[in-house]
Amino acid sequence: MKLFQRLLSLFTLIVFFLPVGCVVYPELVDKGPNAPKSERCGDCHRDIYNEWKDSPHARSFVSDAFKEETNEYRYKFCIGCHAPETIFTNEKIEPRSVNQTEGVNCNSCHLDDCELSGPTPARGPHPIKEKNLFYKTSEMCGKCHVGTLKSWQESGIVEGKKTCQDCHMPVIKRKLIQDDPWQKIYPKREGKQHLFSFQPFLKENENPIKMSFVKVIRSECNVEGILELENTDVPHSVPTGDYGYREIVVTIELQDKTGRIVDFKTESLFVELKTALQYKEKRTIPFYFNCKEGAETIKAKMVRTSFCKDRNILLTEASYKL
Repeated sequence: MKLFQRLLSLFTLIVFFLPVGCVVYPELVDKGPNAPKSERCGDCHRDIYNEWKDSPHARSFVSDAFKEETNEYRYKFCIGCHAPETIFTNEKIEPRSVNQTEGVNCNSCHLDDCELSGPTPARGPHPIKEKNLFYKTSEMCGKCHVGTLKSWQESGIVEGKKTCQDCHMPVIKRKLIQDDPWQKIYPKREGKQHLFSFQPFLKENENPIKMSFVKVIRSECNVEGILELENTDVPHSVPTGDYGYREIVVTIELQDKTGRIVDFKTESLFVELKTALQYKEKRTIPFYFNCKEGAETIKAKMVRTSFCKDRNILLTEASYKL
């Protein structure tokens, strides 16, 4: 056992002092029919792969919403961003011809001119382009998320403020590689989780969208008032995006003491209809309910919903006791 450990340590030292240009797995930067699957990257980058495979990026091509909205992939111009060969191009982003079901996969964002690129110092068994600061800019995400980038830029908080990655890829300190012997040459470094989701942002920011009741009046016959919305902390429009179905539903409910809904009002926010809530914008929604016996509480909630209304994510809520 001791002999094995010594040999392993010796091998690790040899690997560490290999010349930077020494490549063991050149096939990892192949394009076309020989392009590797993301699972191959996951052999070494296990933590990142496990985060990615459950992310919206991994589902970007196969999701029911994308299939429906492209009429079963007939709208070809969408595929370049939903299954890109690589985002590193000054031309139109081209779709991959293989492994399309992986959506936005590892090489989509990391294959840069026949090298695997990233923001950190690196040494490894494949062609590497290290310390690429482009990965720390919102412009990288804006290669595909064009409308959201524009909305973020127009928010006026660009200079010195959070990037897309700060909100949608939470910070984590860990080793980049979990496979032996390569992990032994890497110290733990601060990096990003590959979740590509807005839900971590909601966890860190309890009320990114402020919701409050103003001017609520109850008379013998009715209840009326105003619900005020304010986008205090989301530095782009809500909802956001360029294509597809993105709807935010605001519901105001009149409830009795048991929580039963006796009357309600809904209003939808869409980018396409120019009703999305912009950064720092205040929006008022008036409501009027006939006064019902036992009416006790007004509750409001803002929900991100899907086309079939089968996936709902609560963004914020408020209540008012009558």
